[in-house]
Amino acid sequence: MRSKATAKIAPVAPPPLRHEEVEQCTVIIQAVDRKAREIERKWGIGRLHNLVPVEWAERFASQRKKFSMACFTLEPAEVRLHGTAMERAYDKLEEVAVASGHMPSPPAHWEFELDEGQLVILVRDRAEMAQIDLKGRAAQIWSLDEIANVVRKFPMISAAKDNFPGAEVVSIRPERAAKDALDDKLSDIPF
Repeated sequence: MRSKATAKIAPVAPPPLRHEEVEQCTVIIQAVDRKAREIERKWGIGRLHNLVPVEWAERFASQRKKFSMACFTLEPAEVRLHGTAMERAYDKLEEVAVASGHMPSPPAHWEFELDEGQLVILVRDRAEMAQIDLKGRAAQIWSLDEIANVVRKFPMISAAKDNFPGAEVVSIRPERAAKDALDDKLSDIPF
């Protein structure tokens, strides 16, 4: 009869579960995203890489591509490697822009309130939208590009301005057909 020998096996930590790896990657991605938002608030959306020499903009674009590809792998080591490199890339871009004589400056903006008390802030372009410090206030931020899109959607406003130079738009009313379509009764719904 054979004797049973008991061998002691050292405990081995189980491999990380996939959801743990995804959580690790998510934390890193969120950190890089916070850095990107910080830079955009300071310099404007998409503005910083336009202020540096082309070779630095190319390096930044290359690193951003590497980080994006690493995010698809969901391998924490890869995401961490390229995530920290991405944060350094933002810092370097900012350093090069400042060394080139550029400074983040608060955008020129105009503030007004709608009749209901809603604060609206108007800026020149979309890049400046992220630079507005609301100081804890609730506000809508509009760029001149967005205002141009609204004017394009309502050609009658432009026609009025063309036909009556100096005219002031004080009210806009929807067409009767649009009002009738919106004025449906909920009581007519069979359910």
